[in-house]
Amino acid sequence: METKRDIEKFIDEIKYGRMTRRKFARAMASVGLAVAIMPTGRTRALADDSVPTVFTWSGYDAPEMHGEFDKKYGKAPNFSIWGDEEEAESKMRSGFHPEMVMPCSYKVNKWNDLGFLRPIDTARLEHWPEIIPALDNVPDTVIGGKRMWVPAWWGLTSVTFRTDLAPEYVPADKHTWGILWDEKYKGRLSMIDSLIDGVMAAAIYSGAKDPFNMTDAEVAKLKELMIKQRPLLRFYTNDNTGWQQALASGELVAADSWNDTILNLSKQGIPSMFMIPKEGPMTWTCGIAMTAWVKPEMENMVYDLVNAYLSVDTGIYWVNTFGMGHSNKNVYSHLSADELTKRGLTPGDIDAYIKAGHFQATIKNEPVLQAMYEEVKAGI
Repeated sequence: METKRDIEKFIDEIKYGRMTRRKFARAMASVGLAVAIMPTGRTRALADDSVPTVFTWSGYDAPEMHGEFDKKYGKAPNFSIWGDEEEAESKMRSGFHPEMVMPCSYKVNKWNDLGFLRPIDTARLEHWPEIIPALDNVPDTVIGGKRMWVPAWWGLTSVTFRTDLAPEYVPADKHTWGILWDEKYKGRLSMIDSLIDGVMAAAIYSGAKDPFNMTDAEVAKLKELMIKQRPLLRFYTNDNTGWQQALASGELVAADSWNDTILNLSKQGIPSMFMIPKEGPMTWTCGIAMTAWVKPEMENMVYDLVNAYLSVDTGIYWVNTFGMGHSNKNVYSHLSADELTKRGLTPGDIDAYIKAGHFQATIKNEPVLQAMYEEVKAGI
């Protein structure tokens, strides 16, 4: 929480019951407070030992996400919900051993090094041939020739802006991350408060050859760029709802954001656009991994559960509900061009659309960048 506005919003969301575990954990972490882990939903203590346990984000436990599995076995898997991947990692280090986890691609390498994961045989996945080709080889997910993770959902990180307030950026050839450094809009811009979606976005704009493995000179250039940007920002935030409301009210002209933002603004009739910047958007991919703790008698069920998450029905529910992409290429023929455009997705070549972005990958020099980022925010 960076501002008085953030604190007031945090209190209001608790008051009116809109604060999710994920939001609460992030908010408390932002002021240096840890949260005791008390998983919601069906926990190990109450778990049905005859079905796998999935450790994942809130919302991924909806019945519509795993319908094929429920239909085959007549019951749902167990779920334990994490606040974020750091919380999940800490809990698994402490001895919590689910059968399935759902990290984003940039965590796969680290979790594999920690011994959490085991390879997945895609020949046992009925829906694997339906995966969008561009997602077949996401960086850092095939390790030593073994597939340690399969993609299930994806989206873009880019700029959402108010077309009525910044009309000069409407033409496609004017789309650029540079709007977030435009001094005309001082105090009406925002960045996502994270290394992966905020600092890496700035790194793309800086022209770094590989934003996820920058040289010392590139890091220094990035820091100067972020110092220049800091006084122009209304806030750094991880609150998706907050930046959407600020764009809707006109408090913000442009925001570093995810593609679901445009769906929610368009539903309100807010004149806005999601950019495909000339420097390239950032493509995030999250998916499914099987853990090293799967018992032999549970293995077939885990493969059936992975299959369920990769199905067309799950994908249609996911895109319609969350406004982000699913990895099954056959999902998109079930949605109209208008429905896809409203979600910041393309009615055209989905494979080319994904490839146009910079795939998120493991940040090689994360400690250096984290220290640099904290210095920028502190005004050092």
